[in-house]
Amino acid sequence: MSYLVDSLYNQVVHKLKKPMDRIEITSVSEFLNLVQSFEQQHIAQWIYRGQGNEKYQLVPSLFRINIKDTFTNWNDLEEYMLKVFKREARPFNEFEPKDEAELLALAQHHGLPTRLLDWSTNPLVSLFFAVEDYTSEVEFSAVWCYGYHSTNNCLPVSTRIDRRLTLEKENEIIFPNHVSPRITNQSGCFTIHELPDGREDFVPFNEQTNDCGLFDLVVINKKHRKDILDQLYDLGYHHGLIYPGLDGLAKRIKYEASTTHNRCTNERQYKRYMS
Repeated sequence: MSYLVDSLYNQVVHKLKKPMDRIEITSVSEFLNLVQSFEQQHIAQWIYRGQGNEKYQLVPSLFRINIKDTFTNWNDLEEYMLKVFKREARPFNEFEPKDEAELLALAQHHGLPTRLLDWSTNPLVSLFFAVEDYTSEVEFSAVWCYGYHSTNNCLPVSTRIDRRLTLEKENEIIFPNHVSPRITNQSGCFTIHELPDGREDFVPFNEQTNDCGLFDLVVINKKHRKDILDQLYDLGYHHGLIYPGLDGLAKRIKYEASTTHNRCTNERQYKRYMS
């Protein structure tokens, strides 16, 4: 039985080893149509990561620290930072992490460099992050789309539980406890990555040869970011939702007061209005 499972797993992995697609979109509707067309039969879960620059690599924040001129290695560096964080965070933290994954998620949430990458199960949340800085002169922002494989979902018709059985068992994607309204509203999750040996460089996630999922890169030209942000606002995706609290509320009100948008007219509805 184990041989059959391993054989099926290897077949799925081989099928999913495809070159990454780079797809440009100009509107929310184009993005949603694209997401709804993504492979589902052999994918347990699609997750999304919005970035202000398409050239940003899928590298966790820990591995952006330069250790070349130090005597430390990745393992010692992570161990030290987490030890200090756990020890000194106690007076400020109402949530006590029960394992390493929860400690990493808590540290990541508060800005400590970790080996986690932030993702969302909600594609529109990630699209918001990609277009939020609409005044940026960077030519293309991006949404990374990552589909994690499933060996329990090979039939054309399946339940969502069947799709996610592999996902939950292998713990490749971390769905953290909702210790913050931001995690809830942003549908946050993480991928956790192994520490390179010694002081070796981290290979970007999408370039790792041992990965068995699908990657697509959706890009947005700077001339379309503002229109897409307006469209997301009309759908309820704005700073007040993404950043719940007074800061997000203030940003939403500032956006409403200081930015303009195109006042498009729908001919069919306009005729009804004028009749």
